[in-house]
Amino acid sequence: MTAKLLDLAEGRETPETWQNWWDEHETELEALLSRGEFLKLKPRRHGFQWVPVLGSQKGAIAILEKSGTAFEASNLYQEQYLAELDAFCKEQERVQREKQKEFKTNNPELFGRYPKFSKALAKGLDPSDEIQPAATEEQIRNQESVLDFTLPSQVREFFLLTAGINVSTGVIVELSGTFHLTIHGERYCVLGEFWKEADGDQLLLRPGEETIWYYAHEQDKVKRLCNDMTELLEKKLARYLNEH
Repeated sequence: MTAKLLDLAEGRETPETWQNWWDEHETELEALLSRGEFLKLKPRRHGFQWVPVLGSQKGAIAILEKSGTAFEASNLYQEQYLAELDAFCKEQERVQREKQKEFKTNNPELFGRYPKFSKALAKGLDPSDEIQPAATEEQIRNQESVLDFTLPSQVREFFLLTAGINVSTGVIVELSGTFHLTIHGERYCVLGEFWKEADGDQLLLRPGEETIWYYAHEQDKVKRLCNDMTELLEKKLARYLNEH
């Protein structure tokens, strides 16, 4: 075992050779080592190839130091992990750029109608964020029928450009996700989420109004947010997206 720990500490292992050796000897190592030593040495399952062997190296170094065995620790695993992390980040950036480009190409009407909002949205678009295709008049009418609620004209105009957006930083406005909710005895249509003060704060509509309200759930209060959907998108959400 000491020879293998030296190979690990001094950088002569690969993720594959270390994992294979561990799999073959795990049972005997568990019996031989203390629980703490065993857990520190055990390679962790991880999305990055070099993280498990890097973590195990630290465990091997602790065991070798405790036994008084001389060794020269290698930086190889740390360097390989950093290179892998850098490649991962560059790939994420490439995917993000492609998604931003695709968004601009596929949504010229959205950019024309809501330029500030669209620019802010494109700039921070994450690979996990979702921008849906435009809704049809029939889809909007069907949802209004389900809700028993007539959506304001500017909200309808937005959904005719996109059936919804779901942004991981805290903006969710989706036609299919609208529902009615009674708060303190007053009926609202929930337009979506805007994490203005806390995660999960909800955008609200009142019957017959263009005004956008929001429910600050941590305070259990309904507050006025802005005059209409255009102001919500071009001022409130554009600023929020640029800051996040």
